[in-house]
Amino acid sequence: MTDGRAMQMALLDEITSQLERVSEARHRLARNHRILAEAATELRLGRSAEVVLAQIRQQGPWLLLDSVEESPHLELVVDPSLSATP
Repeated sequence: MTDGRAMQMALLDEITSQLERVSEARHRLARNHRILAEAATELRLGRSAEVVLAQIRQQGPWLLLDSVEESPHLELVVDPSLSATP
């Protein structure tokens, strides 16, 4: 194999790898978007914050960790047993 061909194959491998990572990230973002959009809709329709937060924690416990810990309004409704930290 020539140096040019080897470089071409290495570049193709790298691009393919990056495409796979981007695809996986897009999938995760789409799932997160769906969970959060449904939660926003539920809140707009009058569902209680406690119920919506519990649904978010069940479907995507990683989504609101920072927000909940920083918000004095949300920390009142967070069940410590649902926390992601041991």
